[in-house]
Amino acid sequence: MATEVRAGRRTVEVGRPDKELFGKGGPTKEDLAGYYARVASLMLPLVRGRPVALERYPDGIGEEGFFVKHPSTPEWVRTVEVDSGTMMVCDDAAALVWCADQGAITLHTWSSREPDLGYPDRMVLDFDPPGDGESAFDACRSAAWDTREVMEDLGLVAYVMTTGSRGLHIHSPLRPEADDQEIRELARAIADRVAERRPDELTTKVRKDAREGRLFVDFLRNGRDQLAVAPYSVRAKPGAPVATPITWEELDGLVSARDFTVDQRREECPFAGMWRHARSPRKALRRLE
Repeated sequence: MATEVRAGRRTVEVGRPDKELFGKGGPTKEDLAGYYARVASLMLPLVRGRPVALERYPDGIGEEGFFVKHPSTPEWVRTVEVDSGTMMVCDDAAALVWCADQGAITLHTWSSREPDLGYPDRMVLDFDPPGDGESAFDACRSAAWDTREVMEDLGLVAYVMTTGSRGLHIHSPLRPEADDQEIRELARAIADRVAERRPDELTTKVRKDAREGRLFVDFLRNGRDQLAVAPYSVRAKPGAPVATPITWEELDGLVSARDFTVDQRREECPFAGMWRHARSPRKALRRLE
């Protein structure tokens, strides 16, 4: 039996609404759809116009999930052509709810958006600790503060987000004037500067066996066709944690990257209006010379 979820001006049918996606007694598919309908006003300004890939778990997180970059969508879901084929975009709440109906727990988006695909309007750095728990998250927190200082020295602005998994992401709004590869080079240079501050604790080495127990300052979310978890996306983890934008003031009070779940009721987004503070990546690259 299906149910209907109201999402903006459209009602979306959600099949198997009682399916427990996050383990026995955990949130159901209907709960997931309801969450995305509720959070749409905060999430859509951050994902609208961006190609989206879906991380699907149609049988729940107890079974293996899979990525879908080129889903077959209803005609009312807008799509965009990229080099690899047709990708969907989430321009309204109904599209987010449709994703939930597909068992798409997590949405991943490009760093550029229409009409400037290939010219990112944000840069993302990801802090990937070697372990889990409070000490691992403390290492992410320290790296985030270091990154903010490095970015500010280059004339950039840093916003922070929990990943809903183990670490943190830094988002830096950019003017879309440099291409994917240039932004990847900028991200790599910033990551190297951050790692140089505490080389015994941080690294930019991509190979895991070369990290020697250090936190990876991951710049790989930048580049052509690269994806990063979308703000307010639910993660495929017990308890349905959410990748959540936070203020810098909130950061020091958090225990883990999973502090926020689908039960949260945030009324305002710390990322709201962030593109009014977009900076020039070309100027930042020149400062690195």
